[in-house]
Order: sequence, then C-alpha cells, then structure tokens
Amino acid sequence: MPGGSGTNAMRAVAAADPDGYTLIAATSSPSFVTPALRPVGYDTLTDFAPVLNYSGPYHGVLVKADSPYKSFEDLIEASKSGSALTYGTAGAMGGAHLAFASVANQSGGALQHVPFDGASAATAAVLGGHVDVALVPAYRDLVKDDQLRLLAVLDGTRDPEFPDAPALKDLGYNAEFPSIVGILAPAGTDPAILAKLEETFTEVASSDEFKSFMTKLSQPVRIMSGEDLKKTIAENFTAYQEIAKEMGQSN
Repeated sequence: MPGGSGTNAMRAVAAADPDGYTLIAATSSPSFVTPALRPVGYDTLTDFAPVLNYSGPYHGVLVKADSPYKSFEDLIEASKSGSALTYGTAGAMGGAHLAFASVANQSGGALQHVPFDGASAATAAVLGGHVDVALVPAYRDLVKDDQLRLLAVLDGTRDPEFPDAPALKDLGYNAEFPSIVGILAPAGTDPAILAKLEETFTEVASSDEFKSFMTKLSQPVRIMSGEDLKKTIAENFTAYQEIAKEMGQSN
C-alpha cells in the first residue's frame, strides 16, 4: 500500500482486525521519524504489536575515494575551518537528515544539507563531486570497488561488513539513525498469535535461503525479537521527537 512514506499502510494496519492476518513490514520512517514531524493518524507506540525485526540497511557517511577526508574526524575538522561542507541525503526531514543535523549541531562544524530525490541521486552527487558527503544506504559495492570511502555509519552499531568504520555513537555523538524493517500487527492481537508469528518469521529469517536472498539484494539480515523491536521503536520515537524539537520541526 504505497503513499505517505509508509504512513498510509501504517494507518490501514492500525485499523485492521487484530486477527493475525493483516501485518506490515514497517520501516524507520513511518515508525518514528515522520510521526515526530507531522500528525500521521496513528500512534506507533500504542496502535501496533511488534512481531520481530528482520532487516534494516545501514546508512553510511560516505565521501569519494579520492577525498582528502580519511576519517570522520577529518571531515569535522575541515567543517570548522571556515567553509561549509555539503552533505546529501535522500530528502529533507528524513531520518538521515535529522540525525546528521543533530551531529552537526553537536560538532560545532559548518555542514550544509543538500536534499535529493532519493538515495540514488545523493550517491550520484557525491560520486560526481557535487556534494562533499552523502548519507545513504546500499554503499557496499561502491566501497568495495574503491569508488567511495566509508567514514562512519549512522546506526548505533557498526556495519559487520566494514568493522573498521565507526558508528557515530563510537565517536561520542548522541545521534543515530537505526534502520528497521519489522513486522507489526494491530494492537490487541492475541499473544498466542503473536508468538506463532514471531516463531515462524524468525525461522524463515534465520534460514540460509533467506540470507542468500537478502545478500543478492545487498540487504542485511538483522533479527530482533518482538520485545526488542518494541523497545527499539520506543527509544527512537522519543529520540526523534527531541531531534525534531531541536530543529524547530516538531509535530
């Protein structure tokens, strides 16, 4: 169900019968980013019952491979030298933009946001030298082909494929953009149904066949229990409310 950056589908599931047959694969944006910015017609914390999380792409802080910035610290130091550096994202007021704007405020550097129409356009812009930095997912092949350099990741943990690249939290910044792709059911779904769904989806997500499928899509498998997903959503719901208030964009 397209539209509204996922919020249309979230509303439909929130209003559905809690019988276990109507579910959503919810991402970060409609779960805790967009609700911090505008009314969405549902309450993520009370209208849904998390089943499990099975994926969520890492978002990298990327520069061209021949960039003078060898580390994230280099980038921040340069941003304090007098000329603003530009960073591109998939769009204004998205999760990556909000998280990195908070990082910019904490660093005291001059980092100017340039929104693009999607992550592919932001990636093309950094490859073409039109922006200094891009904050995008799906960077694995470009980094391995030495076209881009990964300085850090926005997530709370490091990307296992690139363990030398720190998470911004490792560098002392109180900001992150944790990506989720989690199965949610309507609130009020019978606990026995939720338990069966979690058991079944976990078995599938843990299988070699599913992992191979996700590798071909360049998507990680990141399994969290329903309880852990509930906690992750709640923590970041609060965090993004605070970031939106910092930027004067709160709902």
